[in-house]
Amino acid sequence: MTETRGPLWTRQGAAKPERLTRETVVACAVELADREGLDAVSVRRVAAELSARPMSLYSFFQRKDDLVDLMIDHVLGEMLIDELPSGDWREALRAVLHRQITVGRKHLWVMRVFGTRAPIGPNAARHAEQSLAAVAGLDLPPQRAVKLLKAVDTYLWGFVTLAGQELAARRRDELTEQEWQASTDAYFTELVADGDLPHLAAAGRPALLRGGIDEWIAEFDEGLTWLLDGFAAGRTPPGGSPG
Repeated sequence: MTETRGPLWTRQGAAKPERLTRETVVACAVELADREGLDAVSVRRVAAELSARPMSLYSFFQRKDDLVDLMIDHVLGEMLIDELPSGDWREALRAVLHRQITVGRKHLWVMRVFGTRAPIGPNAARHAEQSLAAVAGLDLPPQRAVKLLKAVDTYLWGFVTLAGQELAARRRDELTEQEWQASTDAYFTELVADGDLPHLAAAGRPALLRGGIDEWIAEFDEGLTWLLDGFAAGRTPPGGSPG
């Protein structure tokens, strides 16, 4: 009998054909969610994708929620960067966050569930360690470093979730980025043409819609700079220089 007790992350399952491992099952589920959305993921559907019996997957997890936790940890593994930039804590943290944006765009479904889970898997731990290492140069008390990272993560996930909704809409309508831009530009022009929305007209399309990845990064970086400047100002003694 296969042992299914103990931490989800340590269950390897009974002996299976070489192609059927926890890693291959989770990777298949992630690819399915990327292609068709998280609602398409079920134990039965993943088993079918792998040409396996559904019961053969239950030694890796007991329910879909367990599978989703494994999928999130898989994505968090993709968010790890090979090497942090050295010397400047802002650039190190920015590198970590840029990687999160890139991976978040690839796996739009993760934005929907990330805030509803408590990611504590091995890759979640590695990601937390890397984020703490990025701000280690600030020489903050550990709990203050954690608070800084929570504030930054709240900003990042709010930004990525809102921006991801636009990307999801484009994909749902099966439009290229250029086609989406053209159609939404035309809509925005018509929306503000009668003059009833003067502030929105002055702010332009970005007040409602974001563009491509370069615009995402530029807009995110500007907001991040404001956030980090505020943090630095808050820890600078009178007459001192910000960190």
